[in-house]
Amino acid sequence: MRQMIIKAGICILAFMGVVGLVILENEEELLSRQLEISVVAGKEVITAWKQDGEDNYYLFLPSYAEMENLRLTSYSAEFIVKEGNYLMEQGELLGQLPMEYSISCVSEHTGEEFSLYIMKSENLPAVFLDTNSGTLEQIQADKEYEESGELVIIDEKGNVQTDVGLSSVKGRGNTSFNNYEKKPFAVTTQAESSLLGLGAGREYAFISNASEPTLIRNDIMRAMEEAMGIPYAKRGKFVDLYVNQEYQGNYYLCPAVELGEDRIDITNTELAMELFYSKDSYDSALNYETADKKGKILEVNPKDITGGYLVERELGLRYKADYEVMGSGFITGTKEHFVVKSPKYCSVEQIEYLADYFEEAEQAILQQDGKNPNTDRYYTDYIDMDSFVKKYLAEEISKNYDGGVTSSYFYKDSDLIDSRIYAAPGWDYDMSLGNYVDWMEEFSGEPKGISKLAHHTYATSWFPALYEKEDFYQKVIQYYKEYAEPFLDKLLTEELNEYYVTLQASAEMNHVRWAQELAKNPYYENREDSFEQLTTFVAQRKEFLDGVWLE
Repeated sequence: MRQMIIKAGICILAFMGVVGLVILENEEELLSRQLEISVVAGKEVITAWKQDGEDNYYLFLPSYAEMENLRLTSYSAEFIVKEGNYLMEQGELLGQLPMEYSISCVSEHTGEEFSLYIMKSENLPAVFLDTNSGTLEQIQADKEYEESGELVIIDEKGNVQTDVGLSSVKGRGNTSFNNYEKKPFAVTTQAESSLLGLGAGREYAFISNASEPTLIRNDIMRAMEEAMGIPYAKRGKFVDLYVNQEYQGNYYLCPAVELGEDRIDITNTELAMELFYSKDSYDSALNYETADKKGKILEVNPKDITGGYLVERELGLRYKADYEVMGSGFITGTKEHFVVKSPKYCSVEQIEYLADYFEEAEQAILQQDGKNPNTDRYYTDYIDMDSFVKKYLAEEISKNYDGGVTSSYFYKDSDLIDSRIYAAPGWDYDMSLGNYVDWMEEFSGEPKGISKLAHHTYATSWFPALYEKEDFYQKVIQYYKEYAEPFLDKLLTEELNEYYVTLQASAEMNHVRWAQELAKNPYYENREDSFEQLTTFVAQRKEFLDGVWLE
């Protein structure tokens, strides 16, 4: 059994049935009239959460908890527990009472009453993440801070799916980390693991969807990418996340964008470099820096420097802010800023090759005839048009504010396999499909209009130019008709309702846990109205795009 809560004073931790309710109190708590309430769910301890400014405690239980077996297993003689005028007895099954899982705890010493509400999820696995320090304080305060931990996943039926050590737990994201109390997390497993069948890998992200009242936009767009056949597109899994025994809310667990057989399966240059260099040797190597390139001065190169590479198009301001800690990156002639994600540390030869290749591709893309004026090569010699068309469609259909701007990934394999640049699956679709906040342009919330991914203040130069190419445009029409339009039709007629029902219980818990946070952002007070707004946007967006591309 994993570590349980042990405190001084009166504390008897018993387990009866699948879920046992425990009210813990010590002398210090008695003086401050504070309760600590926990449940044992299988082998996991879940601590009740107290709403700021209220005397309300909430127990958020996972899907596998059997409410009919929830019983009072221990409580201090200083407190009585009742439902209305009914006094509960030690060991009594709460599920037998005529109640909706809300009880009152009354101190005999002070007469003060504390309300306890019990909520239970449905349909979703539960993730129990414990950090080595037992707290999230430093992780939530500093995105660069990380520590080790442990992760257990239990499915909705109560079966343990994963029990794995974590070499790293840290915060992730930019706007989502800096602007919201419900923080996203990144974890790295000690060994390759396939969490919830998401494919073997070490890096995973817990997307918080703090700015997204329906919680589902990220999954909708990943499902669309799968339907369109974007290479390596993969959906995530909705989970109930508990960190250090406290419920954190509904999260979206998904694989990180990284190279690997079950991730982006291209030549892994980073692995080849590890034969010669360790992290310490990279850190001690001198930096190679010019006005538009950054890398490392390394004595040894892999035999083939043409690939593979994974890069991210980033905002210029973030590129400059992260420049000191960034391993490698480059800037093109039109100020497209790219951070090299793999290999993180590129040699002089590698970064010069990669930057020059992207520059050649850019020059071809920007020409009206699509030909690089220096090499006479057509733009499709440099990029894989299919993947770029499909990426464009996903970003345009969803009106993703960050589309092509940030969290926008591309990869290139060795020339011996494929010399073209591919558009990788998308990331961060929470601010899409009509969901936007005040600092975004209103165009993002309008279902009409073709953006060409040019409406952002720091928009990319590539996709607006590609949209003007006749062969690219014809592929847009073809793939919209073949893949996107049928997907949107099914989404409207079937899947939006399925999302609503499947996530209902978990979403209600998430709403209670983050009610004060959610009140800062959404335009609608309840989930039903938020879903209605999403449904209306998708329907109107589809109607508009049908008129542009099909009629």
